[in-house]
Amino acid sequence: MKLKANFAISALLVVTAGCTDLKPLEERVSELEGQVSQLKVDLAKSASNAAAANRATAASASAASGEAKQALSIAESNTAAIDKLNAKIDQMFRKRPDS
Repeated sequence: MKLKANFAISALLVVTAGCTDLKPLEERVSELEGQVSQLKVDLAKSASNAAAANRATAASASAASGEAKQALSIAESNTAAIDKLNAKIDQMFRKRPDS
């Protein structure tokens, strides 16, 4: 009978000792849950910032494309005007003064 009592007391001590060791683990789990929550917030902010950067980049690319098209149009117009002017100069030098 004493053996059973000693075993029960030993088992009770082991269980009790195990319970006291759970407190640091519970604190660590709570700390980790807080870190996970903060990471979720940081991730949401990062996704929002990335989306805003994508929108800004798209707007900038669109503006640059518009400016490039305008510059090309002006260059083509200038090329046509220069070609006309060169044709007139060539025509002037081909004419011979009447003597």
